[in-house]
Amino acid sequence: MLFFEISNLNYAYDNEIILKNINLSYDNKDFLSIIGPNGAGKSTLVKLILGLLKSKNEIHFKALQRKEIGYVPQHTLANPNFCPRVLEIVLMGLVSKKIFGFYGKKDKEKAMQALRSVGMEKFWNKTIDSLSGGQRQRVFIARALASECKILILDEPTASVDNKSAIQIFELLSSLHQKGMGILLICHDINLVLAYSDKIAHLNKELFLHTNTKEKEKSSFLKHLYENHSHFCDVEMSLNTCFCDEENCDSKKLCEQEFTRRNLKKTEFKKENFCLKFSKENNA
Repeated sequence: MLFFEISNLNYAYDNEIILKNINLSYDNKDFLSIIGPNGAGKSTLVKLILGLLKSKNEIHFKALQRKEIGYVPQHTLANPNFCPRVLEIVLMGLVSKKIFGFYGKKDKEKAMQALRSVGMEKFWNKTIDSLSGGQRQRVFIARALASECKILILDEPTASVDNKSAIQIFELLSSLHQKGMGILLICHDINLVLAYSDKIAHLNKELFLHTNTKEKEKSSFLKHLYENHSHFCDVEMSLNTCFCDEENCDSKKLCEQEFTRRNLKKTEFKKENFCLKFSKENNA
């Protein structure tokens, strides 16, 4: 089922081109990850989809309305001195559905159900500042789910969390996706993107869409990042990146050369068929 379609989208700010000729179709079954360097237009594209920035009718919604989008922004605590409780935060996801702003028993039941769906129901009465980064992210995902959305759009959901929490967040998103939730996210961790996504869009003003999850095709995609979009490090990916372990894999050779040059070493990674992991020497 087609949720929305972007046709020949261009966007500029102060005479600087941010997005150029973007074409993208999003289906309700997609787990789409958007990657790219800082300043490539990733957050701008998301804001255009959400309607936070105005476009010129290049975004066409089909079996989806904007109010059915659940959004999890990157920076979710603008004021560190404002520390509401977990349940209060999740109830905020119901604000648009309230007429007078009062929450009843059914609203709290919806909020608790959203917390259960992300494994955070035991923390309902905790203040948000008492939680870890990964736990906070789960709470904000629950807030989006409480709005009864059809698709989750997340801007850097694994930013500022450790590797274990990042994997847990992607496992949660994968579980929600398997239950029918659309997922569209921005992420800099190519390791997680390759392991969980069924579509990957590389954005650097223009967009390159990768839709095949087979191992050889993933290798081809990585090769594309190297050869067609300047230096791989400019793509701002994390340095704990996994690649396929096939012999004579061009992408493997490329990344081994690059990570050797940067004094990084191989460690183990066990997700699916990826078995090469690179990390900084002093973190291994």
